[in-house]
Amino acid sequence: MAIQRMRDQSDGIVAKIIVGLIIVVFALFGFGSITTFLAPVAKVATVNGADISQQEMEIAVERNRRIMLAQDVAPGDIDEDALRGDVLRTLINRELLSQQTVALDLEFSDSALDAEIVTTEIFQTEGVFDPQQFQRVISSVGYTPTSYREEIRLDKEFGQINSAIRGSAFMTKESVQRAGSLAQQTRDIAYLRADVDQLFDKVVVDENEVQAYYDANTGEYFSEETVDIEYLELKLKDLLPDVEFEESELVAFYDDTRDIYTENERRKAAHILIEVSDEVSESAAKESVDAIYARIVDGEDFATLAKEFSTDQGSAEQGGELGFGEAGTYVEEFEAALNNLSISQVSKPVLTEFGYHIIKLLDLEEEKVPTLDEIRPRIEEDFRESLAADIFVTKSARLDELAFESQDLADPAADLDLEIKTTGHVSRKAGNGIAATPGVMEAAFSADVLLDGNNSGVIEINSNKHVVVRIKEHRASEVKPVDTVSVTIRDLLLREKATKLAESQVKEMVSMLEGGSITRYVADQYGLKWEVTGEARRNHPGMDVDINRGAFSLPKPQPGKKSVGYALLADGDAAAISVTNVRNKSDDETGDVEQASLARILGDRQGTLDYQDFQDSQNQSADISRVN
Repeated sequence: MAIQRMRDQSDGIVAKIIVGLIIVVFALFGFGSITTFLAPVAKVATVNGADISQQEMEIAVERNRRIMLAQDVAPGDIDEDALRGDVLRTLINRELLSQQTVALDLEFSDSALDAEIVTTEIFQTEGVFDPQQFQRVISSVGYTPTSYREEIRLDKEFGQINSAIRGSAFMTKESVQRAGSLAQQTRDIAYLRADVDQLFDKVVVDENEVQAYYDANTGEYFSEETVDIEYLELKLKDLLPDVEFEESELVAFYDDTRDIYTENERRKAAHILIEVSDEVSESAAKESVDAIYARIVDGEDFATLAKEFSTDQGSAEQGGELGFGEAGTYVEEFEAALNNLSISQVSKPVLTEFGYHIIKLLDLEEEKVPTLDEIRPRIEEDFRESLAADIFVTKSARLDELAFESQDLADPAADLDLEIKTTGHVSRKAGNGIAATPGVMEAAFSADVLLDGNNSGVIEINSNKHVVVRIKEHRASEVKPVDTVSVTIRDLLLREKATKLAESQVKEMVSMLEGGSITRYVADQYGLKWEVTGEARRNHPGMDVDINRGAFSLPKPQPGKKSVGYALLADGDAAAISVTNVRNKSDDETGDVEQASLARILGDRQGTLDYQDFQDSQNQSADISRVN
């Protein structure tokens, strides 16, 4: 029956595959299809006789690396071994699922696949599927149309397995009632909290302990690798003062670009709209608009009628005014009627896709072509920037050439009259100025620049600023001397000892309570005060989560008795806990809606566990071999 449900649901499983989903799901599941562009290579694993190639692995690893970099993860923070391990595990799981879809004869139809693609928002332009946009997006993540379709198909088929397993999960009424009773249980909770910060003066750390910890954990005390970067900065704005030109050149530029500076003709319009809709037919709208038009012809005020009758609420309040607009502002029928009006003239009713309009021309601004003298400062600035841009491109190419040919930055600086600047010491993870640019840091820590001592090529900071970098000084990561970290180590060891003391104290408190000591006596022995919360719930607001969890993990006490225990808290504190008066909510107190909601939550949770069990069993029963 589960298989039948999977088939029945196949056409109804619709996922919105936006860019985030492409990254999260297909970053690991979807890159085998582009291996046709690469030469055959060795395999990295075999799953029930099916190979996972080195090509698939490398593509998936590289894709995930780029995703991490796009999420502002520093290159040095990427654990290559962990990344490759995660990718391989996911590729193996994908292959196992793929084999299951074949064994279960699951399909996702071509028509459903087409519908999925054309309705995906990221592939649309103005709400309509755009083939060119589709091609751009999938190409950016490494797919051809064919390979992308296949990956979508696989994802949908995998989803059928997931949905069937999760959909088969259920909880009995008794289980839901029992879980509901426990979930809404209340307890009277009291606790004594041993504050670590108050115990520092009761513990001591000597120099020998500091040295011993340092010797055993030197790996924790390496300094950051840093570089001092020298760089040349070519900026377009620095070229502007030296740009010269003749008046004749400026005139020619003005003639070529005059349209840019021309102020187009603009019309100020107002309208009265009677919309055509499901509630108002075209004929009814026409009857209404004709009646309004007749009143305008008889001399009634256009703005007053617009406020009273126009269904365009945005303009109606302004007497129908739409403001100034250039050609192309309005739909074709509206604009044609507007262009035939003289100032203050009103059109006959005009039908557009929105309904019927009565249009009035309120004002007209003629096209204005400014003379050169009228816009001289602006056009001189634009022309100077245009000439500087050409010089910038030429100098950037020259800078790139000189950087490649030179052993340092002195010759390029002299040739292009640039100043050699430095960043000061910056690490892989942080920097200011140009060192905050990923491209600069990637180049600075590349083998060619960092290890071989070469200049980088030209790096584009933005379209108007390019740089070339080299390493002036490299400070490798090294173990910090003990005297520079001794205070940090001492504080760490003090906290560790204070934390252990807090734990020891609350254990003693629990022993005293279990031995029959009265609660006030126990508190007085440690100079503490009981904190009491009556009828506390799970995740009770304002109560430390570890104390709450510890209290609800204690057994239900006998009538008139208490259950005691302790909890270690996330901040290092510890608490001795006493629980009394446990109350369970009866079935009569739990409404049907609440029961149904809880059943759904528990069913979803069970479905998740069932699916994880399914994946685990697949891995355990499969014949999987990895190639080291």
